[in-house]
Amino acid sequence: MTADPPPRRLGHESVVQRVENALRDDLAYGRWRPGERLPAESALARDLGVGRSSLREAIQLLVRDGLLVVRQGAGTYAADDPPRPDATGLTRDHHAGTPQLVRRARIVEVYQVRRALEVEAARLAAENARPEDVRTLKDALDRRQRAVGGPTEAFVEADTAFHRCVVAITGNLLLLELFDQFREPLAHALAALVDQEPLPDTADEHSALYDAISAGDAVAAARATIENFDVIIDLFRST
Repeated sequence: MTADPPPRRLGHESVVQRVENALRDDLAYGRWRPGERLPAESALARDLGVGRSSLREAIQLLVRDGLLVVRQGAGTYAADDPPRPDATGLTRDHHAGTPQLVRRARIVEVYQVRRALEVEAARLAAENARPEDVRTLKDALDRRQRAVGGPTEAFVEADTAFHRCVVAITGNLLLLELFDQFREPLAHALAALVDQEPLPDTADEHSALYDAISAGDAVAAARATIENFDVIIDLFRST
């Protein structure tokens, strides 16, 4: 059985929507196998930090989408044959156009959170980088740049490894923990970008970030990070 992830902090949508999104992600990332029983309502509501009524509403939405099955007197189960999720881990509903809009909205949300975390990480990395850190970061950058245009899985892994290296250089263990918890949905969003949308080339922005950190320039490091993420966020807001 897949180990339960740590308790999550939910976002700023309505409570039911937050719970639905959290459970949808848990199902997409394999917290429960097809046909496996979910925890009791009381335990699941406690894990999510919400009331049982909100949990029940969210479960009904996922039942409607074919992801969950409620068996009276037996509990709630992951569907044996759930609809196939798209690359962000979101299932497609039956309303024309909605899956594309939902996918884009989720990607923008992921990148907004990632931008907030990594701008501060870039500043701290520039202030704290040691010579050995710079060498490690250069290796990660070279690997990331070589992966551009190659298989999606290899590119996603190399790109997120580069950014994790930046966060690790900060020496801030809480930032690194947050990045690691966020890395899986981040990878799903990036895979969706690479597979389904033409992406602008941000190799220069990544090189600029490396140059700024190696030079100890916190302002330039933050600027390069902002420029990198704003290119992606603006792309998905405008198309």
